[in-house]
Amino acid sequence: MAGEHDTRYKFLFSHPIFVQRLMEAFVKERFVRKLDFDSLERVDKSFITDDFKTRESDIIWKINYTDKPLYLFLLIEFQSTVDHSMPLRFLRYITEFYQSFHQTTDSGRFPAVFPILIYNGDRRWTASFNSRDLIEQSIPEKYIPSFQYYPVIENQIPKQSLAKIKNALSAVFYAENSSPEELEAEIDIFLSIITEEKLEAVQLLVQWLNNFFASVEEQQKQPVLSRINDIVEVKSMLLTKMKEHDQMMLEQGIKQGVEQGEKQRAVITAKKMLAKGYSIQEISELTGLRQQEIQALRD
Repeated sequence: MAGEHDTRYKFLFSHPIFVQRLMEAFVKERFVRKLDFDSLERVDKSFITDDFKTRESDIIWKINYTDKPLYLFLLIEFQSTVDHSMPLRFLRYITEFYQSFHQTTDSGRFPAVFPILIYNGDRRWTASFNSRDLIEQSIPEKYIPSFQYYPVIENQIPKQSLAKIKNALSAVFYAENSSPEELEAEIDIFLSIITEEKLEAVQLLVQWLNNFFASVEEQQKQPVLSRINDIVEVKSMLLTKMKEHDQMMLEQGIKQGVEQGEKQRAVITAKKMLAKGYSIQEISELTGLRQQEIQALRD
């Protein structure tokens, strides 16, 4: 079951829009406001160690933060037991990442890495968030490694709170924290979470839900999937209409631009002809301008 969760979540967080939803809605840190989400770039693990590459539940993204590169390290954890060594595990992963990283910033230092744990095991997360808590404080504090990761613990987020966060990732967490029966009974609440979401995110959510409901009986999952597909269809139609409208406005703009250019050239020609003594009627016939317009140019 953990492997299926890993695969589903790796699919979601392989798309920039879900990384953005994670950071904006579930990471309560000020620096998130200054992240340039348009710059998100999935990190190719080809340049790091084989041991690191094979960790299917690890996803790394590069993003611009105040014109500097920042790496987002996502560790997806669905083990049935809580790993109390998680801070040290994170520290090891990131140390290995730095050791295999051959680039530094302009300052000569390695770029910052922001570590995020995404946990949805059945048990309550009781592990420490900082490595210092795992080490005897028998020597001066400055020699004790202090490393902290950011926890996103799904089963500790109340469903009432998730219902107020209007994005597709919140809908994922809501589904994870519900039984099929609960989700069917709360379908209106669930749909309200994604009503205003972008089409791309909703389409990815539908793919995730199809896999999520793979072992659920058809009669239980159909009401949920059917109504979500209705939303997708409506959003697709709206998007198509918007694109058609944008294309029409573009074509109108080009046409207007051409007409304005022709009119400006006619006015310039008319002024030159007036200066040479041509009659208003002759100028009108040659340039296509109305006689009143030519008279205004002469006045």
